[in-house]
This record gives sequence, C-alpha cells and structure tokens, in this order.
Amino acid sequence: MAKLFVICGHGAGDPGCCAGGYTEAERVRALGRRIKELGGDQVVLCDTSRNWYADGGLNSLKADGPVVELHMDASGLKTPHGAHVIISSKFSPDSYDKTLADKLSAFMPGRAQKLVKHSDLANVNRAAARGINYRLVENGFIDNGGDLQKFNEYLDDLARIYLESFGIKVSNSAPVQQAPAKQPTQQATETESFGGRYRCTVFKLNVRSAPSLSGSVVASYSRGQTVVLDDWYKSADGFIWGRYTGGSGKIRYVAVGRATGKPEADDYLVRE
Repeated sequence: MAKLFVICGHGAGDPGCCAGGYTEAERVRALGRRIKELGGDQVVLCDTSRNWYADGGLNSLKADGPVVELHMDASGLKTPHGAHVIISSKFSPDSYDKTLADKLSAFMPGRAQKLVKHSDLANVNRAAARGINYRLVENGFIDNGGDLQKFNEYLDDLARIYLESFGIKVSNSAPVQQAPAKQPTQQATETESFGGRYRCTVFKLNVRSAPSLSGSVVASYSRGQTVVLDDWYKSADGFIWGRYTGGSGKIRYVAVGRATGKPEADDYLVRE
C-alpha cells in the first residue's frame, strides 16, 4: 500500500473561510494532524506552514501515492451543508474517490452531488498535468452550524474515514484527540481599547441588525462619515464587527474590516 499524502488548504496568512469562531486553515490542519496521528507512518502530512495554492507548491510535490487536499466550504447562508469530493474533469473517479465520496456523504450529508469534476481549480489542474493521483475535499460548510459541530465533535471519526478509504489501519500509538480551541480573534470581546470614533473609508458601508452577513441591512455609511463604536467587537463571516446604539435605541453593527487579527490599511472604518 502506497502512503497517503495529505495537503491542508490555505494557511501562511490566509485563513480561508471563517465562521463560528474558527478559520478553515486551522480546522483542516487539525484534521490533517489527526489523519497523520491515527495513520502513523502510512500518512505523509505535507508542510502545514505552506499555502499550497499561493505558491504553486503542488508543481514541486514529490508523491508516490494518492494525494488528498483538505478544505471546508462556505456560502454566507445557513442552509447549505454537506461534504463532497472534487476531481479533475480529465479523469474518471477511481476506487479511492468513490469510496471516500460514499463515506463522506454518509457522514456529512447534504450535497446534491457527492463527487464532482472541475476544470477551473488551480491545484486540480496542476495535479492533472503532472499525473498525480489527487482529489480535493470540501469537509462540509464551516458557516453551517451542524457541519461545524460535527467536524469538531467527531474529528477522529472523520479522520478514520480518510484512512479507511485509502486502506490504512489506525495506529495503536495515536495520541488522544484534544478539544478544539476557538481562535482568539474570532470571539465576541469586551475591551477598553476598541471603542471610539471611526471614519468610513469606503463608498458604502452597510449597517446591519446583527454582527454577520445574515443580519438585515438597516442603514449605511458613506466615505468620510463617522460613527462612535463602543468597547466591543466580534469576528464573524471573515470580518471584525463593531457596534453602536442608534438613534432609535437599537444596537446596530458594522463591519470594521477583514478578520486578520490586526488593523489593516484597507479597513472599512479607521479610528480618528
């Protein structure tokens, strides 16, 4: 049996999709580690500090066995859910693809198609050009509460699906699974330093009824207008959200900028 090579999507400063207090990059690395820990020396966990899309790393990957790239999806809506397997449109699914798709769709159902072909994904095309036995897997939707909970609570079961699909036995010396920790920048936080007067830097910035993209748009700010935020923030849907009390007495929310863990030059609101 050839070894299974595992690539974790995003990373190296790219968080991927963000929701529920987690980032895609961190979650798929947690899954990759468990596949490696449970699979032992039959699994090669490729460099997790690397963003395999950003630097074209798959062009230099040396793999003499099947390769799987781990991802999670996001839609901005609460209803889409489920896992599926993606392969190159140039090939027919092999036994690995079929088994993995069957097991994943049973574990995390919801997709209309459990195995799909693509010709527009960079690493799918790179692998196809090099003749690598490769598939990309979306392990559910990170912004679907049910998928995220199942991913977190049954991480070992998910990891075992990969091992079983590629004919690898679980190692008896695997360490015990640790409970997942939310990313610090993803939590709702009371702070003495966040509040203050902010100036809008974009043409239009929506004001919402909740700190997420699913909140209703109730107003907007335009470039140059200011708003006084209180000492609270939350990260959701990949953005940092601030809040203030409107003239109606209701709490309103605005996206301050992308959730990168620090102020950025292209933030939508900058402190005056």
